[in-house]
Amino acid sequence: MVSLIDSLRNLGLTAYEAKVLVALTKKGSSSVVDLHGLSGIPRSAVYGALKKLEEKGIIEVRNTKPMKYKCVPPEIAIERLKQDFDIESGNALRQLEDIYRSVDPGGKEEGTWTINGYRHVTEKMVRIISGAREELFLTAPTPFYREVPGATPRMAEKSHCIMLKILLDKLQSGVKIRLISYDPEKARYLAKVLPGAHVRVYVREGGELPSKGGVIVVDSGEVLIDIKEAAGNKEDLTALWSNGKEFVTIFRHLLEVEWESSEEINAFPND
Repeated sequence: MVSLIDSLRNLGLTAYEAKVLVALTKKGSSSVVDLHGLSGIPRSAVYGALKKLEEKGIIEVRNTKPMKYKCVPPEIAIERLKQDFDIESGNALRQLEDIYRSVDPGGKEEGTWTINGYRHVTEKMVRIISGAREELFLTAPTPFYREVPGATPRMAEKSHCIMLKILLDKLQSGVKIRLISYDPEKARYLAKVLPGAHVRVYVREGGELPSKGGVIVVDSGEVLIDIKEAAGNKEDLTALWSNGKEFVTIFRHLLEVEWESSEEINAFPND
């Protein structure tokens, strides 16, 4: 579990600022001497941390002798930290985008990259699906059924809902979606929740399910292949992403072959 100090640092505070804020929250109105003892940081560093916290608007100062300090209510402090974080994130994004465009104005550099971890793979899936303009060609379990110990049920359900919404939005905007599933029941579910998508089911002889991960081809311009891997005693996702023309062409061809060998699914078999 992430510690309180680490969480505050992730919101933009230094370690000293975080420790002083926690000490103030515990003690209430405090002097520098009190905070030095409570926080365990050098007395000279307490002054600098207090000044920064005051500038951020999350502590108040009383002009007494000695000076007294107290923090604003936690919900206000965190909201102000979040606002500062959002502003700095926006500034950093704009500057990084300017640099990125100056280095690769067309954004067309070809390459193949490895992405590790459930969270990073899922975020990449969301980005490339969101960028589709003409066609999405994908296989399930990507991005629907990935039972990976690194993903809690809540994380998996959240990713599932986000991707379903994106796919529905893409269908409404005219993007063609073809989806191959390896489980008839799940294929029928996908056909119901994604009206307008072309869903087929692929089952090997004997009903054996393919052991491979999923593949997403976007506009015949990029491909993501995810694999459930064992690392020691754990399993997690690893993915390969590429916008290389030959690489994308190979995987699109493989999907086309699988598509031709698959059967159209009836979302409403009893109708």
